[in-house]
Amino acid sequence: MDHSSTVKAGRGSWLEWFGWLGLLIAWTCVIGYDAANVENVSLLTYVSPRFELALWLVAIGLTLWRLKQARRGRLVLAATAVVLGIACTQVASWAVLVHPAPYYVTHRYAFDAVAAGVRDGSIGVSDEYYGEPLPWYLRDLSTTGNVAKVGEQDRVPVVFLPQWLGIPDDAGGYVFCDCYPRSDLTVDLFGALARVRAGVDLGNGWWYLEPGDL
Repeated sequence: MDHSSTVKAGRGSWLEWFGWLGLLIAWTCVIGYDAANVENVSLLTYVSPRFELALWLVAIGLTLWRLKQARRGRLVLAATAVVLGIACTQVASWAVLVHPAPYYVTHRYAFDAVAAGVRDGSIGVSDEYYGEPLPWYLRDLSTTGNVAKVGEQDRVPVVFLPQWLGIPDDAGGYVFCDCYPRSDLTVDLFGALARVRAGVDLGNGWWYLEPGDL
């Protein structure tokens, strides 16, 4: 092997090493940011979800690039892209970036689990103003990781999954009422009142409410 070939081989080895290191750092950032549970509070509502999505896109892009460098087939690349894309939509907090319906549809199983908890009395029983912690596997549904009881109808709690918080008060997010709400049913969104039927009706008892929905 001549000198130029040796240099190229060494350079390729270093590039491969840096590629794997970058991939490790990217996924560490994704996992760490999710574990930190950064709440969408005030201006962070506009920054945090976009930053989290950027971390995911970088990590997914580096993963696909490393697989391509390793000469994996197109089927492997496509399958990996689909799996990681689904993981991103399930874990990342992006509800505040779009209309509330897509997030509800892609997380329907989790919203159904919350509704079932309200019906069996395991969710919505706490009188803590900012709510009680959701089960760990449902905590991504709420920016605080909590579900709060914000009202009642026919002695059944109306619960709230906040997607963003204001300063010093108010919030917006998903509300569940296990029966069709009365026209005057008003709930407390952490300091701001909203009438349930003035919000976005997502079906199956779920609504999306923001301050000023009166």
